[in-house]
Amino acid sequence: MDENTSLRYQLISAWCGPAFLITFVFFWGILGHNLPNPSPALSASDLAARYINNLGEIRVGFIVSMILVCLYMPWTCVLAAQMARIEGKFPVLAYLQLIGGGLTVMVVSFSAMFWAVAAFRPERDPAVVQLLTDTGWLCIDLQYACTTLQMVAAALVGLSDKSKVPLFPRWVCFLTIWCSISFFPASLTGVLKTGPFAWNGALSYYIPYFCWLCWYTTASIYMIKEVRRRMVGADAAAASGRLAAA
Repeated sequence: MDENTSLRYQLISAWCGPAFLITFVFFWGILGHNLPNPSPALSASDLAARYINNLGEIRVGFIVSMILVCLYMPWTCVLAAQMARIEGKFPVLAYLQLIGGGLTVMVVSFSAMFWAVAAFRPERDPAVVQLLTDTGWLCIDLQYACTTLQMVAAALVGLSDKSKVPLFPRWVCFLTIWCSISFFPASLTGVLKTGPFAWNGALSYYIPYFCWLCWYTTASIYMIKEVRRRMVGADAAAASGRLAAA
């Protein structure tokens, strides 16, 4: 594959980041009624009623979001390629970021799948609907370490980047590390049903998810800039080659 074609694929993959961000927030968050998300303190009957009253939107939201989460994969791959170029011969952190991104896709997919199953037969025993909802939320909240490792790996490579125009400015790397540890309070969602550490609380949901959105948006901007910068360099090199051959 020639360099220009490769760079086009990289640019498309980098743009999968903003595409994922916008569409996933809409389908998973708004249409899936996760903004706000249900309280773990809801009774089984109240939770079942929530599904029944919003059944069409919840079904569409979670089914489509399980498809859209795959956009996270090409974005993760192009970030791994950019990190590997910085690391050199043994891109261990690039591999770690790649695995972390892949596992993030699986965690998010399985959580949405549990909610889609809960909405598949909303007339069933409310206790079963509650169990599926609990499983979905604990699945996505308690397995945050996959994403945390992905983010920390990206930040460490960014901090070691000595190129003239680094992939990420240093402030982006420190922002990434700070955002990655914002997930830690979510560990308490496995035991608490009310308060800021419950899965619908500020410290376990709104703050860490907002931090992740900030990191993902910022990283996407600089990743797209990096690909475009390389495309300009490739065009300039090709033009110089044509002039030299003339």
